[in-house]
Amino acid sequence: MDQGLVALITAGVGLVGAISGAAVGGIAAARGARLGAETTARATARQVHDQGTINHEHWLRGQRLESCRALLAAYDRYAIAASNISRALEGESTASGEMGSAIGQAVSDIRNTYFQLRLLVSEDVLQPARALRLQVEDHKECLDRWMDAFLATDSQRVAAEQADEGRLREQLGHVHGELVEAARRAVAERPATI
Repeated sequence: MDQGLVALITAGVGLVGAISGAAVGGIAAARGARLGAETTARATARQVHDQGTINHEHWLRGQRLESCRALLAAYDRYAIAASNISRALEGESTASGEMGSAIGQAVSDIRNTYFQLRLLVSEDVLQPARALRLQVEDHKECLDRWMDAFLATDSQRVAAEQADEGRLREQLGHVHGELVEAARRAVAERPATI
């Protein structure tokens, strides 16, 4: 063979090798870029999902806090109205229609906020909230019985209902304290990390 032909074959083999090497390198680079892009896309999607979950948890926590506040505010209105009626009966005068409306509205507010609250909170908060709602209803019924006994001028029933009201008022304070403590613990909890 002549040296020119060998040089030509060698140059051809070198050219094919260079083209093949470039093609394989290009394919590897493209595959690496694609894998890098997929990894980045997955990481971005996970970050967006995690941020959405965190935002939802913060929103839900705010809703829970607002529901607890609304229930406690309704209870405060009830306690004031009940206290006004109790003082009127202790002073041996009838409660005004305005007092009756105020306590009736407060009981309705407690029921309504309780039913909203039960959709949002855990059993740790729901149980004392339920106990408060039921205790308020029992206390209101006792005030009604006390008023009926007062209007009927039945001094024995008046004394019995007044004593019952004092006992229920004490229980109401205890249940209210349990709800406040449960709500405080629930609000203080940090949401689960992702």
